[in-house]
Amino acid sequence: MRPGQVRRELYKLYLLSFPVLLSLSSAAFALTGTVDGSSKEAYEKSLKGMADQLSPAEKEIFSKGLINLMITRYPPAAGAQGLMLMQFMPAAIEAAPVNMNGVTADGIMARGRQVAAKSSAAVTTAPYVDAKAILECVGNKVTITSPTFEKGDFSLGSRFTVTNNLPYAIAGIWIDYKIKSDGRSVPWAEDNFVMSISGGIEPGETRQLSTSFSLLSRDIPLTAKVTMTVRDVADPDKKLVVKAAGGVSGWPNERSLKGCLR
Repeated sequence: MRPGQVRRELYKLYLLSFPVLLSLSSAAFALTGTVDGSSKEAYEKSLKGMADQLSPAEKEIFSKGLINLMITRYPPAAGAQGLMLMQFMPAAIEAAPVNMNGVTADGIMARGRQVAAKSSAAVTTAPYVDAKAILECVGNKVTITSPTFEKGDFSLGSRFTVTNNLPYAIAGIWIDYKIKSDGRSVPWAEDNFVMSISGGIEPGETRQLSTSFSLLSRDIPLTAKVTMTVRDVADPDKKLVVKAAGGVSGWPNERSLKGCLR
């Protein structure tokens, strides 16, 4: 599931245009299944059954719809907008088996297409910037250490430490991760996620953060190891510094002018 977690006004939905509908494969329209919230095991099994029917591209749409519905169906998040919604995400994931019970696979895909359509509409053309050089610099200045791999009540997760050596605070971070076991050639999972950082991380500061991997199979052994690399960071105005791969929902679409000096 990637985050793509696109950059625009967070999860404020728009109707999908006809051309976008036509671009999806026919498998998306034959998707079957309903979320079973009778127990956490039934919940995870029902989601896995839906996701197993999908191609990688459709899984990205499914992921967007699932995350959006989990948080917008969480009652305390009612009325929240933009990044305020992200603060409810951990609690919304925990409450998802109850709040998502009865939601159909087609409903999740429809919401995912709406989010994806809004994301595509928000993309603008920008002047050329050497994003590769900026990314290399940011990767040297913002470091991730000691990622763990842990099992929660409803999902797997990770705690990790981030140190910011940029000359300005960061308000968010976009991370690529890989989960792999020693002796196995193929990772159990590899994807990316975006998160806002309450209070930010000031220059020279180190903070411990955490995330949940809600769609990963709980069959992954806890002996597996997580590796993480920085894909991008957001400046204090929540503008992405590298901005090499789209945007983040609810964050400004403009690239940060702060850059990164070696």
